[in-house]
Amino acid sequence: MKPWRFLTKPRGDRRWDLFLRATGLAAAVLIPIPILFPGLVPLVWLAIVGIPANGPLSPILPTAFDPLLMEVGKYAAPLSVTVVATGVYMYTEFLNWHIYAWVLNWDRMDRFRDNRWVRWGVDRFAVAPITTIIFFAVTPLPFWVVRGLAILHQYSLTRFMVATAVGRFPRFFAYAWLGSALSIPTYVIVAVIVLGGVVAIGARIVKGEAILGDVVIDGGPDALSAKTIPLPEDSVG
Repeated sequence: MKPWRFLTKPRGDRRWDLFLRATGLAAAVLIPIPILFPGLVPLVWLAIVGIPANGPLSPILPTAFDPLLMEVGKYAAPLSVTVVATGVYMYTEFLNWHIYAWVLNWDRMDRFRDNRWVRWGVDRFAVAPITTIIFFAVTPLPFWVVRGLAILHQYSLTRFMVATAVGRFPRFFAYAWLGSALSIPTYVIVAVIVLGGVVAIGARIVKGEAILGDVVIDGGPDALSAKTIPLPEDSVG
């Protein structure tokens, strides 16, 4: 087997395959940076950790990314943290868009796409798409909602990405600035991340849902029914 084919051959769950490859690529590109510039270690760490934090693990770690910005804000300038965080988030958002589009285009998702509430949401989104995207991006509202509506509306990916960046940038800056100004102890930040995960997992157990139900998709679209495919949540929204 040729080395290139071995490295690019799809393996296992599509989301994990994509995000693990993305994380590995980012690590390979970023590792030389802290070696040459030790002062950038916190920002490089944020860039690498930010990919899985906004990827497949986000449904069970819904409070991971924002506290990370507060932690890194203690060691780097808030503006630098914001720029790196926005870049990492936009990278993962680009991947998320294509993953959602893949899922939402399954034939077995017809019932979901035709649901009257979903159609109502798409129609409302169409009235003011840019404003809606920015509003969801800058607030704690679940961002997967507006991402799904944009895809179902067949909205421009370029415009979606620009509006998302416009909304996320001030939000990320606020968290980074708070981390710098308040110097919140690391153990408090870790506690927030862990508590968020415990609450998310506990809620799934109470509802009788599989803990990793929307973290792993096995067997492709034919293995699932439309009514049992929940849209994954977003760690920063």
